[in-house]
Amino acid sequence: MERTIKYVCNAVRWFDKINGNTYHSVRVTRCKDDAVLVGMIQYGYGEHYRQTAIEEMVKAGWIPQKYDKTTNLFDQQNNYCILWNVSDGLKRDCVSNGVL
Repeated sequence: MERTIKYVCNAVRWFDKINGNTYHSVRVTRCKDDAVLVGMIQYGYGEHYRQTAIEEMVKAGWIPQKYDKTTNLFDQQNNYCILWNVSDGLKRDCVSNGVL
């Protein structure tokens, strides 16, 4: 089965060295009409940005409610239709990624 990219998620992570916390923001683009969703900067480490992106997509009605709170289930069941672009950056990069 061929992989068809339906969504592109750009996630930016920032590590606050002073307090020892990790933050992220997400920007999700729907390929068919270039609609954009953003998830503002928030605390979360590891791959928490995936859950944030899925939650924003559920809120916007882009994907069914049953995928809320599941990290990779939507992506796995739909032949990995989300392209994840993840970068580590400065606080300003993280904030600007989470603003529309």
